[in-house]
Amino acid sequence: MIVPKHLQIETINGICTAKCSMCTIKKWSRKRLIMSDETFEKILKKFHPYKEKIDFLSLFFCGEPLLDKTICNKIKIAKELEFSGIGFSTNATELKKEISENIIKAGLDTIIFSIDGIDKQTHENIRVDTNFDCVVTNVKNFIKIRNEINGNTRIIIRFIRQESNKEQWPTFLKNWALLLNKDIGDDILKFDVHNWGGELEEYNKKDSNKKLLEKELICHDIFEKMVIYTNGNVGLCCIDANGFYDIGNVIDNDPIEIYNSQIFKHHRNLMKEGKISELEHCRNCTIPRSKSLKGK
Repeated sequence: MIVPKHLQIETINGICTAKCSMCTIKKWSRKRLIMSDETFEKILKKFHPYKEKIDFLSLFFCGEPLLDKTICNKIKIAKELEFSGIGFSTNATELKKEISENIIKAGLDTIIFSIDGIDKQTHENIRVDTNFDCVVTNVKNFIKIRNEINGNTRIIIRFIRQESNKEQWPTFLKNWALLLNKDIGDDILKFDVHNWGGELEEYNKKDSNKKLLEKELICHDIFEKMVIYTNGNVGLCCIDANGFYDIGNVIDNDPIEIYNSQIFKHHRNLMKEGKISELEHCRNCTIPRSKSLKGK
């Protein structure tokens, strides 16, 4: 039986402060929902017997996690249950001083900030409805607060490279590197835009790397990550925003049995056989390629 190394629990769905150009939020059909602390704890307890095999616990998916007013409580619950690698990604629009202090003190292990440019116009054209100056100020303040209280929260600045910002990456990398602390795991990551948001055509225009043949592509997420929606239902993967299949619900069933069900076995077997093109929702997905080219 395979146990996921990475557990991704969606604490908030369909609610965000941004309308990013590469995001499919307008097509999300699931009911908008914020997961209660009770549901969150109930789900975590289902995984508690396997916690030693789970390296990462992400508290986000289809929504802005800082809009969940009990996100600090959820971090504390996860810490009390002795889960490791607790983190989430945020656009930093809601990252006020009090929130920053609270999530650091709650024990958040990793926070990922989404910033996609070195200037206001570039970032705001990608991260629509955000304010670049406020986002940068919030992130810099978070770094300062983390350092002042000797917090251990690892900071990652994530840049989604695409046509409008690709020339800015070297400067972006240099500027943010001056503010981070590599000794405690801080990092700056670049990912190429991918078809999670319908950007496959733009990605392919830029990507001329022929070494990554289709037959060589294996999405490691299908072998290592488990995605759980706000209502406890299981998604196939991190691009499955609306639920491709009726896989099951972890509140009512054994989550590890679900993760080893026929749907997952089918996808894993075909990938191992070099037949990713036979998988309807995987054949055009560029995420494996984007991860393979990370940092290049």
